[in-house]
Amino acid sequence: MAASPGPSVPPPGITVSCPHCGVALQIPASQAGAICACPVCQGKFQAPVPSAMMPGMGPGGPPPLPPHVRDFVSKKTAAGVCGILLGGLGIHKFILGLTSAGVIMLLVSLVGLVCTMGISTLVMSVIGLVEGIIYLSKSDEDFYQTYAVEKRQWF
Repeated sequence: MAASPGPSVPPPGITVSCPHCGVALQIPASQAGAICACPVCQGKFQAPVPSAMMPGMGPGGPPPLPPHVRDFVSKKTAAGVCGILLGGLGIHKFILGLTSAGVIMLLVSLVGLVCTMGISTLVMSVIGLVEGIIYLSKSDEDFYQTYAVEKRQWF
């Protein structure tokens, strides 16, 4: 009598919640750190990297950010300060690579300076101020998720 194979054991995975719709997802461990799409809402997010998978990481401290995340997050302070000081010109958008939103802010500010006697420039400056504060108050992971992965243009 041949022995029947035991139940199929799925490869170890990571359980996460979609940041967009909240559904619980099982992601293969091989996808840790990769950009994934939720099968329910199609929202994009970065799969977390468990600290056990990080080389040299023990229980005492946060895992280091991958180099591509670190490079993008290094722009956070510059974008936040430019948003607060030069928000109406959209410089903070250009720093993050959000060119179309930067061009819109710049054109609305400059054209509106003449056509609306500066009212639209004031509005764009307030938007830049708010966005600069938002940039500086986000965690590095949330900043990366929002502006690099999702490429959110406004607020």
